[in-house]
Order: sequence, then C-alpha cells, then structure tokens
Amino acid sequence: MNLELLESFGQNYPEDFDGVLDCMNMAITCAFNRRGTLLAVGCNDGRIVIWDFLTRGIAKVISAHIHPVCSLSWNRSGHKFLSASTDCVVSVWDVLTGECDYTFRFPSPVLKVQFHPRDSNQFLVCPMKHAAVLMTLDKAHRIVPLEDESDLNICAAFDRRGLYIFTGNARGKIHVFNTLTLEMKASFRVTTTTSNTTALKSIEFARRGNCFLVNSADRIIRVYESGEVLACGKDGEPEPIQKLQDLVNRSLWKKCCFSGDGEYIVAGSARQHSLYIWEKSSGNLVKFLLGTKGEMLLDVVWHPVRPIIASISSGVVSIWAQNQIENWSAFAPDFKELDENVEYEEHESEFDVEDEDKEVLETKGNLYVDVIVKDKLRRACLNGSELPFSWLSIFSMLL
Repeated sequence: MNLELLESFGQNYPEDFDGVLDCMNMAITCAFNRRGTLLAVGCNDGRIVIWDFLTRGIAKVISAHIHPVCSLSWNRSGHKFLSASTDCVVSVWDVLTGECDYTFRFPSPVLKVQFHPRDSNQFLVCPMKHAAVLMTLDKAHRIVPLEDESDLNICAAFDRRGLYIFTGNARGKIHVFNTLTLEMKASFRVTTTTSNTTALKSIEFARRGNCFLVNSADRIIRVYESGEVLACGKDGEPEPIQKLQDLVNRSLWKKCCFSGDGEYIVAGSARQHSLYIWEKSSGNLVKFLLGTKGEMLLDVVWHPVRPIIASISSGVVSIWAQNQIENWSAFAPDFKELDENVEYEEHESEFDVEDEDKEVLETKGNLYVDVIVKDKLRRACLNGSELPFSWLSIFSMLL
C-alpha cells in the first residue's frame, strides 16, 4: 500500500458522516488492525464481527464469549487478536480460521487488553480492582508493581515500541516501568491548577512520534512527550505540551485517541454522541462532529492510515470521513482546473494564423534571381504590348 497516494492535499481529519456498520447486535467496542483493512467489533452478546473495511462488508463472525466483549486488540501482523469479556475471560483468536488459540481466566472482569507492539507473545491485561498483569502465551505472568497496595484503580498501556509500560492510578500518579525487568524508570504526578490531584482514566500513545495523552477526571486531556518524562526520572515534573478541554460544555471524555499520523487528537464526549478534534501542534479545535441527539457514545477509534473515525453509539458503528467529490470529466493533459476566475494575459501572437514575430529561417544554398528578365516583362505589361510567348523571344530575352 502506497501511503503517499492516500494522503490528501487538504486537511487530514474527517468532516462529515459517511454511513454506518450494522452488526445486527449491540456493538460495544471496536479496533482497527495495523493497516486499517479490518475492523473488529465486539458486541454485547459475546460475538465479534470482523468487517472488511475496504468493501464495508462482514468478513467473519466469531462467537467468542458468553458475556459482552469489553476490549479488543490486534497483534502487529494482524493474524491474531485479543478479546476480553466481562465473564473474566481473555482469549487469543486466529483471524483466518476463527478458532481460539489460548484462553486465560482472571478472578475479576477485565477492563482492557493490549498486545505488545512488537512481540506477539506478550500482552498486557488490566483487571478490575487489580494491578496490571504482563502475560505471555505460555501462561507465564508478572504483576506490574504498585506504589500503594490500597490504590487498585489502575490504567496501563505499552509505549509505541513496547519498551516501557506506563501506568496511572486514581491519585494522579503515572509510573514508567521497563518491560523486560519491570524496574521503575520514571514517575510524576498530574496536578490541576489548584495543585490538587485528579484520577487518571486512560493513557493512549500515538502511532507515530513519542507523544501520549492522559485522560483525567478533571475534564482535561494532557499531552506529554515520553522522552521528556523519562529524562525527568523519578518524581519528576514534566510539563504537558498541550492541555485540551471543552471550555463551553465542560464535557467528560469517554474515549480519546490520536490520529494515524499523530497530528490530531479526537475525544468523544461521555454525555452525548459528539466528537471533538484538535490539532496537536497548536491545540486549536479544528472540527466538531455531532451525531444523533440522545445517543450515548461508547467507543471511538481513528483509522491508522486514512482520515476516518469510527464511533459506537446505540449499538451501531458510525463512520466519519471526508467529503469525496467525484469528477469523471476528461481533460487535456495540460488542462488546469480553476476554483475561481483568474485574469488571463494573452500573448500577442497566440491566436495569429502566421506568427509575424517569428524569425525568417535562412534558406540553405544560393538563390539566383534574373532581375533583367523580370524587369522586361514588367515594362512590357505596362506598355500594353503583347507578351513574348514564343520560345525564340523568351530565349532572346534570357541571353
């Protein structure tokens, strides 16, 4: 897939509603694979519907769980994906066959699962009221350390390359652990303007770059640079590069994520089906997308390659994309289509039959002209005499 051909010349964020994907069941969560060709949708009846996103058709339906599916994650190759359900079961599925390869049971419902970005044999599990667990497919597990054993409201995520695990708790503290040794490398506290702590709800990393966002209970989305966080070390005080919020409605955010290129951030409101899109570099709100009134938003994901957003509300997957203007006209290769009138300066000889300014080409060789014969013929015509048509008279004039 040539990514340069997919990049548009305009803005790289969706602008309008572009249809729905109806799974015939109540959709709860969804996730794109790394190339954006497949979309896995988890439903409340435990089934997982895999959509071919290029044709907008159902590719496979898997009866995965008994209880609702609450989290999905693809591995790097796209051949397998993880699913977590409220029945405390985490399963690894083969996409082609639809068979379950591995099953893991936990003592409490699982809130989130995530495959390792590079190693498909490891994945991260966030059970309810429990510390995050780093699992392997051979059922070996390691518990990510906690600062306080009494604080069990943990959110965790791998960084972009899977080198570190970032965890956040209800006291606003973020810890960074090495994935191999689970040794703490850095930590800092997310504080508000009044120096109070706020509970952390989720941590999301961009697919490109080293930025990550933190969704907190104070209705503010903070964007940090992971390199700066690691440089500050333990109990550091890194400053967020952006603070994003809804200043008008003061909305709580249900789900936040980066765009495929990491240049935009989308956040879904917890009150209604509305999406806010900010530009990461400037922090400006560039687009507001409003769905059907009265619907509650459940999940939001951004396509990894194209400016397309999939959101879930009322059990239906809504697609948001750019307005595609089709133009089937055929023009000359040098034709330029204009958006507005442009004053055209005509060249002096552009529409002349013969170019008067064109230089006369020099003829090759010498051209001989008999001026005497031409002069005799001209004088004969002026005097009214008969022209010498006989061969003898013509020959005598040429001598």
